[in-house]
Amino acid sequence: MGIDEAGRGPVLGPMVVAGVVLNEQSSQKLVALGLKDSKKLSPKKRQIMFELIKTEALWTKAIVIWPKEIDISVKSHGLNQLERDKFAEIINSYQGTAKIIIDSPQTPAVFTAMINEKLNSVRDVLCSFKADTLYPEVSAASVVAKFTRDSIIEELKTEFGDFGSGYPSDPKTRAFLSTMKGVPHFVRTSWKTYSELSLL
Repeated sequence: MGIDEAGRGPVLGPMVVAGVVLNEQSSQKLVALGLKDSKKLSPKKRQIMFELIKTEALWTKAIVIWPKEIDISVKSHGLNQLERDKFAEIINSYQGTAKIIIDSPQTPAVFTAMINEKLNSVRDVLCSFKADTLYPEVSAASVVAKFTRDSIIEELKTEFGDFGSGYPSDPKTRAFLSTMKGVPHFVRTSWKTYSELSLL
């Protein structure tokens, strides 16, 4: 099982965490078809790969975390603990046996200990930096997370207009924050960018 997230840094939109279980055969097939870390794939290729993963994987799960929950976590104990809780939720919901490989948001040994505290049974857990590049199952999880988030962002744009990527450095995102009426549910108010621009 590979686990990864998408959308940790944006001021707009949800964060999505995903888990994907592959066997050796499906892993090799997906790599041969072009599976990579989602950041290295074009949007069109991500969509194609997402459909292939859904077909080839033994199991997939994605959890969408909206800004209200993100903001509460940031103000109380931070994003790493929120990620830990959601990653553990994915692991605990899988009834089979699998080695767990996680793209770690902090020192791998520390995050491994944090994960193990939340598991309802003993699991073989490996946390690693750059796991989304090193392990096909984590690349697959990154694709599922990123495609799921991007789909939600596109749906939001049909209602609220083009607010860009949602990242603080994006001029479209900054313009949206400085001119929006009220505070839409997909805005992370705990982000410094929000407090700077919403007061203009």
